[in-house]
Amino acid sequence: MIRFISCIKRRDDVSVEEFRYFWNSLAFDELQERVSRVLGANRFQHSLTLAVEANDLIMEERGLAEPFDGLIEYWWEQARDVLRLAESPEGRSALQDMREYQAQFVDFAHSHAFFTET
Repeated sequence: MIRFISCIKRRDDVSVEEFRYFWNSLAFDELQERVSRVLGANRFQHSLTLAVEANDLIMEERGLAEPFDGLIEYWWEQARDVLRLAESPEGRSALQDMREYQAQFVDFAHSHAFFTET
């Protein structure tokens, strides 16, 4: 299984409430579904980091940085066609729309994205 994981940090000028509004919107859900379909993903998911004391304790105990605000994951059985699909006109359009939407609330410079294999 191949996974694409995107660890998201919110922009400094975006409040936690605003971030969660964008994150939980129907528009974001629809964009993720579109990207998943266009790129042939078997599954996708997005998760919000919990604002709980346990996260603060883990950061303090281990000397960690603040957690990401959210996580996006896409899964493929085989990802050999992902890059080809991403370069198709439909793929480029879907990914550009996602970038533009996320630009409203995501700090791209402090976020991370990568592929993994399970």
